[in-house]
Amino acid sequence: MKRSFSQIIYLFLILLFMLNLPVYGEEYFPLVVYGGEPEGVMAAITAAREGIKTLLIMERQEPGGLMTYGGLNYLDLNYGPNGGNLNKGLFAEWHQKVGNSIPFSIKQATEVFNRMLADESNLTVYSSAQLLSVNRKEGQLTDLVLEQNNSPQAISFAQIIDASQDGYLAAQAGVPHFVGGADIGLPERHMAVTLVLHLGNIDWQELAIDVKANRYGPSYINHDHAWGFVKIGQLYQAKNPNIKLRGLNIVIEGDGATKEVYINSMLIFNTDPLNREELKRAYQWGQEEARHVLAFLQKNLRGFAEAELLSFPEELYVRESRHILTDYQLCVKDLFDNRIFADTIALSSYPLDYQASTREYNGFVLFNPYLYGIPLRSLIALNTDNLLVVGRSGGYSSLAAASARVLPTGMTAGEAAALASAISIKENIPVRDIVNNRQLIATIQQKLGIDRLISQIDHKNRPLIEDQEVLPYLKELLSWGLVIGGYDNDFRLNAELTEREFAHLLVKGLKGRETPILYEWVPGGLESMSAEVPLSRDQAALLLLVAISKRVSELQVEEYYQTALNHDLIPDLFRELVPTDRLLQRREAYILLTSFLQKYPLPGKLRLYRDEGE
Repeated sequence: MKRSFSQIIYLFLILLFMLNLPVYGEEYFPLVVYGGEPEGVMAAITAAREGIKTLLIMERQEPGGLMTYGGLNYLDLNYGPNGGNLNKGLFAEWHQKVGNSIPFSIKQATEVFNRMLADESNLTVYSSAQLLSVNRKEGQLTDLVLEQNNSPQAISFAQIIDASQDGYLAAQAGVPHFVGGADIGLPERHMAVTLVLHLGNIDWQELAIDVKANRYGPSYINHDHAWGFVKIGQLYQAKNPNIKLRGLNIVIEGDGATKEVYINSMLIFNTDPLNREELKRAYQWGQEEARHVLAFLQKNLRGFAEAELLSFPEELYVRESRHILTDYQLCVKDLFDNRIFADTIALSSYPLDYQASTREYNGFVLFNPYLYGIPLRSLIALNTDNLLVVGRSGGYSSLAAASARVLPTGMTAGEAAALASAISIKENIPVRDIVNNRQLIATIQQKLGIDRLISQIDHKNRPLIEDQEVLPYLKELLSWGLVIGGYDNDFRLNAELTEREFAHLLVKGLKGRETPILYEWVPGGLESMSAEVPLSRDQAALLLLVAISKRVSELQVEEYYQTALNHDLIPDLFRELVPTDRLLQRREAYILLTSFLQKYPLPGKLRLYRDEGE
């Protein structure tokens, strides 16, 4: 069996360790940052400025990750109550240098990253390096081995930050994690990957004509980007059944009479984001589909008649893969409550925008928080004393990550992780000891530029709705993705719902919680016993009885509700709210549904994944 060069190097190093022989090139750095993503660059620069001898390990030659290699040149910014950007500190410094706008030049962003890294005398950068192993001893990571320039290198450290896209180092170190939507019973579900399109020869003035006419749905344009075009995604018929277009997001790169642009629109499904072979296949799918997309745009969209395909980005834009478990898993309920923690180290307000996971269903916006905090605890890897994790694979539930994954939030978290690591190294204390130290947390918040803003927040820890009766039930359903509020947070609590909707929510809820009563005949039974008519109290009771496999054919209609009472399926609050049979409002149906689902304890792995803390 042939072995790769990396495998040979790794086996050679293992042999050296077993013989207790010195490893070539062994070095020590107080802090190691793994990953050249924007989050990692921010962490490395911050630590170096704090006087810490720091090593940044990059798998790629250049810094910038998704920006540099994935063609992602558009920022999802977090806005505060006054309309200003919530992400201050080093992110604001970088952002100013690339134009202080939502879109930016990929070339310029990479150049700025490189200049900022080169300016730090305390910083060493290893590029094109491959992680071979990471070693643990008694709850701490002690050292790692990497391959660079075809040579093995052993690195020991006091603190380490994983800023890789997929939480790769943390996973290799044995930190517990889950993939996709496993915390809501959907391990196979994850947001689609995207091949960003790089096109040239676009006539921006001509494009503006279609935009201003809203020819393809509400669309907008300014001097450097255009967005909207929802109908384009609906009209385009992909050649590959694993691909679809959403609305176009078009960003200019460079100057000139005709424009060079990047378009974030192509959604590619049925791809495991942690399987390199499947990613290669998806990349090829995207390249082949790009020619058809180009022809469609040339024919249908003004300004694209002479458009041409330019070079493809080197990698796909992957939105979701692993979710690393941390001391506190930031959850949907925290975002709904606009929660500001005592150990908050970053502020965010981006909507919970979950992109499509299958071709058949569009993505959704779960709701739109006002402003929430990310605690330091959500960066501290579970069961590991000296590892912090930043970026989209950090300590967030799969649905909370739909908001917290955006780059400005991750870049601020990277800076915060470096500040905490620097304190840990200088004071010789564990990072966990910083969490409950108000003075040290205040120091971090001040350096991040968020201390004053936190003290001025009006909606601190205030839920998005004031209906106290339904509030805990609504939050529970939101945490499983069973209810959607959209950008406007319209949960339609006073509206009716149909029997069929209630039946589907029952099945989804039981499936997500991996409830043992969800026998194979239950979904079909619920489907056959429900219709597209408004849900009444007694009919809801009937559906609950079907869900527990009660033989309802033996019951009279007037017996449904009492039988459900006898089986303890009706909570006291619902009994008080709906004493007689009538059509139900959603708020009442949600109370009934949540109470029913919570009767069944979660299995151990879901309890672990869904650590919702305090």
